[in-house]
Amino acid sequence: MGLLGSMLRTFVKPQKLPMFLVTLDALGTLYTFRQPVAVQYLQVARQCGLDAKIDPKELDQAFRKSSKHHNSAYPNYGKNKLESPEVWWHLLVKQAFSQLVEGGESALPSNLGSALYKHFSSGAAYEPFPDVKPFLQSMAALKRRFTDPDGPIVLTGVVTNSDPRVAVVLRDLGFRVGPSALPNFQDVTRMAREAAGDTSGSPLESVFRGYYNISNDFDIVSTSYDADAEKPSGRIWDHAEVLAHPTGLSRGEQSIEVDPAESLRSQFWKTASAVKYRIDDAKRMRIHVGDEYSKDYVGATNAGWEALHLAREEDQLKGISDDVKVVRSLDEVAMIVNVMANDFFEQVEA
Repeated sequence: MGLLGSMLRTFVKPQKLPMFLVTLDALGTLYTFRQPVAVQYLQVARQCGLDAKIDPKELDQAFRKSSKHHNSAYPNYGKNKLESPEVWWHLLVKQAFSQLVEGGESALPSNLGSALYKHFSSGAAYEPFPDVKPFLQSMAALKRRFTDPDGPIVLTGVVTNSDPRVAVVLRDLGFRVGPSALPNFQDVTRMAREAAGDTSGSPLESVFRGYYNISNDFDIVSTSYDADAEKPSGRIWDHAEVLAHPTGLSRGEQSIEVDPAESLRSQFWKTASAVKYRIDDAKRMRIHVGDEYSKDYVGATNAGWEALHLAREEDQLKGISDDVKVVRSLDEVAMIVNVMANDFFEQVEA
């Protein structure tokens, strides 16, 4: 049956890949505020021209109250109710500041909301914890052990109650970040339609080829906004797995050499053959690390994941039972993850 027979075998007998996936929360786990958040609110407000005397503690309380109101009225940064997360943020800012400024909302600088949104969308507002880089170096070494496209795949990711700005923040802090959404499947069909008229002389590639990059610090980012669900809902971890699935296909396509001198038909079928590289749902290990017990630890375990509760401070141990798996730093996480990975891959190979 030649090429057609080969393709049929690809679909009937796919190459199922064991997956070892480690995800982390963002704020409080990977990074924290450079300065107290209310201090940053005031600094940006003054840069916008607001000269009212405001007590940072009162502003902090006002933002907490406003945040609680808007989380109730427009959950998940206004998803499905407001035009964008930025609109949600503008509403929150106006309500918080107007409580403390004489003249209320009309006295606020017109650019205050957008300035604060921009500030907290960048590395200027945050700093990584010192144990993040060594942890990622350990994970990078683990990933390099498993590069065979026919073998297991090791992935790292972020699962966070946030809007899509978190990926921007991570990049601004110097981290290499993978996708937070699946490729546009319309591009796949367009690629096939345009193939017949392609005269570029470059090899044919699918939209999945660049989806995975072994150099990334975080291969996927699952935000509550994109998942349409907030932790502790299991749907946010389901979304993380959806994002993880094309990584095997992507790594597989990168291993396939396509010669632009070949016919477009031959190039297309070679590229399409990467669909055989699929994550094995029966052979997967998924671990989540986060600093909020109810959202991260309980949410992940209820979703069927392994979990580690990160308690850098003593008060993060309050109310935690003895059977909870607690770590005090990402250095500990790195050691535990490496042991778990070795055990997992030994079981897979057995």
